[in-house]
Amino acid sequence: MFISETIQYAISGITSGSIYAIVGICWSTVFLISGVLNFSTGEFVMLGGMLTWLFISWGFSLLPAIFFGVACTVIVAMLMERIVIRPVRYPSETTFLLITTAAGSVIRGIVLIACGSDTRHIEPFLGSSPIMIGDAVLLPQVIIVVSVLVLIAGGLVMFLDHTLFGKALRASSINQVGARLIGIKINRVRLFCFGLAGGMGAIAGIVIAPIEFTGYSVGLMEGLKGLVVALLGGWTIRGTVVAGLALGLLEGLGAGFISTGWKDALALFVMLTFLIIRTLDLTSIKKLVYRHE
Repeated sequence: MFISETIQYAISGITSGSIYAIVGICWSTVFLISGVLNFSTGEFVMLGGMLTWLFISWGFSLLPAIFFGVACTVIVAMLMERIVIRPVRYPSETTFLLITTAAGSVIRGIVLIACGSDTRHIEPFLGSSPIMIGDAVLLPQVIIVVSVLVLIAGGLVMFLDHTLFGKALRASSINQVGARLIGIKINRVRLFCFGLAGGMGAIAGIVIAPIEFTGYSVGLMEGLKGLVVALLGGWTIRGTVVAGLALGLLEGLGAGFISTGWKDALALFVMLTFLIIRTLDLTSIKKLVYRHE
C-alpha cells in the first residue's frame, strides 16, 4: 500500500514538475536572450488552455483548436513585445517587472470578461482509460505531458546548439552590443523569443488542461513556479528541467504524505530559501558561525 501511494504521488509530482519545467524554460528563453523578466509568462499558459477550449466550444476539432490556440498566444506574446516592451527607452529590471505584470493583469482581465470565472475542461487527448501500475493510476494524458517536455527541451537544445539562428540567439544573450556589431538584429531576436515563449507556454497550458482544468487565474501560480525552477536551474534548459521535476516531486510527495495545503507553500518556501542562500556570501556565513561560537 505504501509503495503504491508513493508511486501515485510521484506520478502526480512528475506531471506537475513537467509543466513547471516548460514554464521555466519560457522564463529562461526570454530572460537570457533579451534580458527581460517577463512576469506575464504564466498568462501564456492560461491563454493556451482557454483559447483551445474556446475554439473547441465553437465547433473546431481538437487539432485545429490546438493550432489556433497556440498561434493566437504567439501573436499576443509578440504584440506584447512590440507594443509594451520595445518602446521603453531606459529599461531596467524593475521597469520590466512592472510593465509585464501590468500586461499580464490586462490579459487576465480580458479573459475574465470574455469567458467568465468558471474553470474549463478539455477532453483527454488519448482517452481517460487509466494505466495501472500496481494499485497506482497513470493517465494517458500524463504521458503526453512528459513527452511534450522532452520534445520542447530536446528540440530547443538542438536548435540553440546546432542551427545558425540558434547560435545567433546565444550570441545575443552573451553580448548584445557585440551581436549588433556583427549584424544580428536584436529587436527581431527579442520578438522571436517572446513568440517562442508564448508558443511553449500555450502548449503547456493545453496539455495540462485535461488534468488540472484551465481558467483565467491558472497562470498566476504556474508562472510563479516556473520562475522558481528557472532560478533553481540557473536559467539553463537542462538545469530548469531537473529543477522542475525535483520541485514537482517535492510537491507531490509533500501533498500526499503531509497535507495538500502545503503544495503551493513548498514552492514559495524553496524560492525564498534559495534567494536567501544566494544573497548570503561566505563571509556573512562565517560571521554568523563565529558569533554563535
